[in-house]
Amino acid sequence: MKWFLFGVPAGLLALAPFALAEGLQPHKAVYTLALSRLKAGALAGAGGTATYQLRDLCTAWSVSQKLDIEIVSGDGSSSTVGFQSATLEDKNTHHFVFRTIQTQDGQVTSETAGDATRQRHGQILVRYTKPEGRNVTLPAQTVFPIQQTMALLAAARKKNLHLALDLFDGSSDTGSIPTYATLGSFAPHKASLSSPLLSGREAVPVSIASFGAGSGALLPDSAYSDVLWTNGVEDHLLIDFGDYVLSGKLDSLTPLPAECR
Repeated sequence: MKWFLFGVPAGLLALAPFALAEGLQPHKAVYTLALSRLKAGALAGAGGTATYQLRDLCTAWSVSQKLDIEIVSGDGSSSTVGFQSATLEDKNTHHFVFRTIQTQDGQVTSETAGDATRQRHGQILVRYTKPEGRNVTLPAQTVFPIQQTMALLAAARKKNLHLALDLFDGSSDTGSIPTYATLGSFAPHKASLSSPLLSGREAVPVSIASFGAGSGALLPDSAYSDVLWTNGVEDHLLIDFGDYVLSGKLDSLTPLPAECR
């Protein structure tokens, strides 16, 4: 899951993307989000749902995500925050199409859309249609979201404990997001539900700190952790939004067929 990599180890992204992605399982996952911790005294509670869907279109990965959160203030009033994204990521890492929408109480507060193309020398040219007419060039080491997942799995297989990369997922109109991942070791883990997609597979704990697009800050803007199975399915989410932290557990997990034509 996105939900949210600088200095890619030499050779890591040189691995054939098709081969690395071979083990990813197309699926739809629905998560229940519950309040784990409050960090702001003005809030009384928060919770919601998240949906993640990964489809295999043979030459590309289609990903859709939806996040709905209700926040309750100390005076009893509530507000809703939403995030939706739809992306199409070329398996050879050359092209990425994106659209994201953020809302508060049903009103759009932020929207991005466009496409990103990796140029001959590796740099990525991002052409935004929203905001209209904005173009950004990203450094060659920038990765897209499915590349991020594959890089995390590859690093964990090599028993690397840390991985720093620049991620472009389309959610920002100012460029890539510096992130820093801390990895555990592959081992059996108990999932929130029983599923043949997870049975008999190992998983690795992952924590990712996000520093904001173009940021040189020493402290992260946000943090995210989960347990990542070898086929790309995630469970036991922990999402730090700053004022509050939400935990997420798998509520349903459905395999999806490859859609080759």
